[in-house]
Amino acid sequence: MERIGASHRQHSTERSPILKRAARAPARPRKPQGGRPCKPTKILPAIRRKDLPVVHLPRQTRSQGGKTKLTNHRAAIILHAISCGCYRETAAELASIKAETLSHWMGWTGEPYETFQRLVRKAEAGLESRMVTILTGQAEVRPELALAILERKFPQRWAKVTVVAAPSHHLNFNVADILQKVQERIAQGRAQAQLPRATIINAAGHPTRPHDPRPPRLAVVSDLPGDSETKPT
Repeated sequence: MERIGASHRQHSTERSPILKRAARAPARPRKPQGGRPCKPTKILPAIRRKDLPVVHLPRQTRSQGGKTKLTNHRAAIILHAISCGCYRETAAELASIKAETLSHWMGWTGEPYETFQRLVRKAEAGLESRMVTILTGQAEVRPELALAILERKFPQRWAKVTVVAAPSHHLNFNVADILQKVQERIAQGRAQAQLPRATIINAAGHPTRPHDPRPPRLAVVSDLPGDSETKPT
């Protein structure tokens, strides 16, 4: 009789229901539960590593604080974004840092921050130079571009001067007629023992103290004539 050992036992290919992995349902979009709606995810352009400039920053010399986050790769991303025309805030987001952090890097002394600051200014100057070259290259085809450049470069000589002319009917007045009408109103007010409205007079009073338009206050007398007599007991 053939003996069946442990190696000849038949094992089931099915897993135990306890070991089966539960199929994950697809993630459902989160619905805002009142209040402010969820902010949309900001999609930033992808940066290829081969497009980044080669940056070699010196070692950190600042003794205050911990290790700096300004690495060669992060500096290369910021310089590439600025040279493409992005603002510094956008370049900071592409480098996965806050705009305040980049602002601190641009103000701190010591290495590697001073070298990084020179590279950032050089990238901004290179961008400006390329844009000016493009504009001046098209100035012969579009003369309005040349005029726009002159207005911004030399505003004292080439800026637009706007002259606003008042309508002609507002300028037809005579000073003598106006003074005569004022004198007539003053004479009319004196004849009626009162001055007309909109007439400026020199109010009497302290020259430096403004005139108080409120009426005079009523004085409260505590001792009346009848109170001074003695009351009969």
